[in-house]
Amino acid sequence: MNKLLACALVLSSFNVMAKELTGGVYVATNNAEENSIIGYKQYSDGTLSKVGEYKTGGKGTGFVELFDLPYDPTSGHTFSDGIDPLAAAYGLWRSWDGKNVLIANAGNGTVSSLRVKDDLSLELVNVVEAGDIKPNGIDSYEDLVYVVSMGKKVEDPSEGNIKGYRIDDKGHLTPIPDSLRKLTGRPASVEFTPDGKSLLVVEITTGVIHSYAVNDDGLLSDEPVSSIDSPLASPDRFFALPIGTKIIEGQGGNNTLLVTETRFIDSDHNFYNSSEEHKKEYPFLRLFEGQAGSVTSYNIDKDGKLSIISPDVIAGTSYWDGQQAVCWVTASENGKYAWTTNPLTSSISTYEVNEDGSISLLEEIAYQDSGYDEYFLDMDLSADGNYVNTISGNTGVTWVFKINHEDGSLSLVNGYGGGAYVHSYGIVTIPYEGGDQE
Repeated sequence: MNKLLACALVLSSFNVMAKELTGGVYVATNNAEENSIIGYKQYSDGTLSKVGEYKTGGKGTGFVELFDLPYDPTSGHTFSDGIDPLAAAYGLWRSWDGKNVLIANAGNGTVSSLRVKDDLSLELVNVVEAGDIKPNGIDSYEDLVYVVSMGKKVEDPSEGNIKGYRIDDKGHLTPIPDSLRKLTGRPASVEFTPDGKSLLVVEITTGVIHSYAVNDDGLLSDEPVSSIDSPLASPDRFFALPIGTKIIEGQGGNNTLLVTETRFIDSDHNFYNSSEEHKKEYPFLRLFEGQAGSVTSYNIDKDGKLSIISPDVIAGTSYWDGQQAVCWVTASENGKYAWTTNPLTSSISTYEVNEDGSISLLEEIAYQDSGYDEYFLDMDLSADGNYVNTISGNTGVTWVFKINHEDGSLSLVNGYGGGAYVHSYGIVTIPYEGGDQE
């Protein structure tokens, strides 16, 4: 009997350890009436359990997408089905200390800060005006927060800006005077370098990546210290629409910037009609299709200057044989592997990142939905670095994949409902500091 009791106690202890709470996972609903954030607890086995839903004090855009096309999912047009409202990365992100969730409310041009409580629920701290009417990207370094926004004119893709804020130890945001900087196109991502000395901004409509110097007073340089074009289109290669970024810390003051590239319009900026085969197979390619998407890696030197390392590394075997709409990216904690979501083909790809910043495609399809009907969007690592979390824009499901740290491969843990069925965006993980086990 004592042996049985001892075994039961061991198994019980093992089960408790297997369910250690590691962090909170948060997803934005983008609800038009009042934006909100869905919160989940994540455990050391990767599983999620819903915590609750929290109002942001701002508004989402609902079914309105990047170019303000009316909601019409039956048309088959990629930009009018409501499932990718911001076409941007980091619309929902964390403060540098991990104590606050920061969210862009594109429906009324505001930014909200919500405090992460001990039980991983959220409490609204304050709401501030963004730099323009459609904020869609946020990053933070120490007490600095910078937000990129799209402009007022739908027909003018050159509208967009960056605006800075200070965040105090209670999570309260305060605008920084004279911090507004105009962009040359609509932004899709914003990210600080690990040392906080540079701020990188990607423009989806121009294909340009800008690097700004961050001064000691928290203001950005008046103009970018470096700007570089995405690998250019050619008669054979479609135009690069850069969206997602991930900076990997390097050595000697250099860092590697990974930028995803959707190749959805040709070199003359025209859409390409889908083949009959793709219309039948892929729900998201009923009207238009693109070429295989790609990732380009850049070196960021200690002064913020950008240079291309590996250009246009295709998520496939050729321009016309690969995964489409390579849009979001995250990387392993050691920077050796990176994963992209490819929503138009409902898949995830794996890249290998070398010490010199060069990259190569490791696995074209690390995972693919069997019905090709999950529109995989934003992604983030779990708090313990053992899982990739990603959301689906057309089902409201948050998906969890376990990382094989030996070869970078992924295996599905499960999908968890509870998000907005259509038009959610952003996903961010906050480490849990309480130490409780369940």
